[in-house]
Amino acid sequence: MILLATVIAVVLTSTAEATRPLASERSQQSELRALARHVTEARVSTWKCQGQLSLPRTKAAVDAGSLPQSVAYRRWVVGRWEKLQRTCERTLSQRTIPANWDWPTAVKLVQRIYPGTQDWLLFISHREGGWGRFVMNSQGSGAGGWMQFMSSTYYAYNDRAFADARRRGFIIPESANSWTHPMGQAITAGYMRYVGLDGCHWCL
Repeated sequence: MILLATVIAVVLTSTAEATRPLASERSQQSELRALARHVTEARVSTWKCQGQLSLPRTKAAVDAGSLPQSVAYRRWVVGRWEKLQRTCERTLSQRTIPANWDWPTAVKLVQRIYPGTQDWLLFISHREGGWGRFVMNSQGSGAGGWMQFMSSTYYAYNDRAFADARRRGFIIPESANSWTHPMGQAITAGYMRYVGLDGCHWCL
């Protein structure tokens, strides 16, 4: 009886050891789960960025947890999504126009939307309201700001300018759309120059 019990114990121990995952297998399963989490995180970040740009989401074939049980393949999927994320975020950064309060910087940012208007904007503003803070016309004409817009002229074109910039894919805070804001004047004047609506508002 003692011998039989010993044999049974040895057999049970051997069976348990045979069915217990090896350390290398446990490590692989842990890495597979970590890679699935990384895929999910990169997908979510990519989709959020694409939403901000009003772009369609990149489709995912399967849920991250259902990807093949291959470390190499999951690493490749992680790399693919991280590349998509980086590309999208670069585009988002390029298309996001902050409500900057520095006139030369505002003019430079507007070149992303209306390229080729920088020299004209800087020349006119240097001659008109300067590159510092918002100032009213010294002779009391009612014109103000860097481009010395009359408020009526600014508000006749500003909404068209901002709508046009947004149609071109740029993200601009509505707070910048103001006669007294340098970004508002830079975008509006840049738009007018770019599409040929500057006329003789700033006759040279």
